[in-house]
Amino acid sequence: MPRSITALVKPTLLVWARERAGFAIEVAAAKADVGPELLLAWETGESQPTIPQLRKLGEIYKRPLAVFFLPEPPTDFDAQREFRRLPGLMPQKETPELRLALRTALFRREIARDLYERLQEDIPPMTAVVHPGEDEEVVGQRVRELLGISWAKQVSWNGPYAALDAWRSAIERQGVLVFQTGKINLAEMRGISIPDGPLPVIVLNNADAPHGRIFTLLHEFIHILLSNGGHQTSKLEGQKLPEDQLLERAGNRFAAAVLMPKKEFLAEATSHPAAMMGDEAGLKRLANKIKTSPEAILRRLVALHRVSASVYRQKRRGWQKQSWYSPPQGGGGPPIEVKVVSSIGRPFTSLVLEGYQRDAVSSADVVDYLGVQLKHLQKIANQLLPGPGMEASA
Repeated sequence: MPRSITALVKPTLLVWARERAGFAIEVAAAKADVGPELLLAWETGESQPTIPQLRKLGEIYKRPLAVFFLPEPPTDFDAQREFRRLPGLMPQKETPELRLALRTALFRREIARDLYERLQEDIPPMTAVVHPGEDEEVVGQRVRELLGISWAKQVSWNGPYAALDAWRSAIERQGVLVFQTGKINLAEMRGISIPDGPLPVIVLNNADAPHGRIFTLLHEFIHILLSNGGHQTSKLEGQKLPEDQLLERAGNRFAAAVLMPKKEFLAEATSHPAAMMGDEAGLKRLANKIKTSPEAILRRLVALHRVSASVYRQKRRGWQKQSWYSPPQGGGGPPIEVKVVSSIGRPFTSLVLEGYQRDAVSSADVVDYLGVQLKHLQKIANQLLPGPGMEASA
């Protein structure tokens, strides 16, 4: 039986790939069906893997084989500072699933940038800015005008998924790529922004309920606008609780003012007196009207001095005991064309399909970029056409 060829790779590449994937040596070794001592020997240069063993490591770390033959480890983007997490949760070391979601988002952005260049089209500029010291009501009005969403339009949307799709489309029209991932624990991430342009990125966790995703989407969009103004969270600041971080607090204030503009929100809230008293049924009725969560409503009422903070704290303790943040689970799931557009967004999907139609990308590239077989392309193209129900069960 012929002996397998040894892979002449630098040990530093093996260490880099494992650590960036978020695996301990023992976990990676178990997945590779080798002992931890052998994997450590590869990483210290005392031994070398065979090509099949290296290919197995690539599958585990979600890296192409060629990356292990680079002269030195590439510099990865560190998006840790921009996470949005559930209140009260300290940042932890990212799981392999989260690291993969970030790499995938960055990979898609590079694809999009490349396609714009190949198609000789200009990347939409994203130049609007906000500053953390600004008045939240002024910022809220400015952002709503930027996005072109009126209060009348907001209350007319047919349910939370229609609202999520509308807010998302408005932000995507500003030159932002919005992706969704369903493989991350909600306790680890609700959303993240990669604010540097061109084509800044927002990633939402679709384990969250649609109302929660709407607020996260606006919060991360505010982070992009803050970054445009020269404001980003430092690594030291990023190790604090979310509610203790300056830009996180600013993001929450501004997002709340965008979603619930003071004049219109209070006029609506006063027509729901039970909600103003902190009644849960009343809060839910108001939440369904304006397409946000009862918790966001109560926090906004506290900020506007219409409800005491003690009422909010009492309600929140009760909500934390429920599966409050998770969307209802249905059977079967949406059709594949809905899944694709919901996951990778209309701009990215449209760009890939246009590239394919204009021979800028191959059929193999389309399959890789969209994650579907070619037979589904027509259904996906039809899903991009204007019409209701685009995210009916995303």
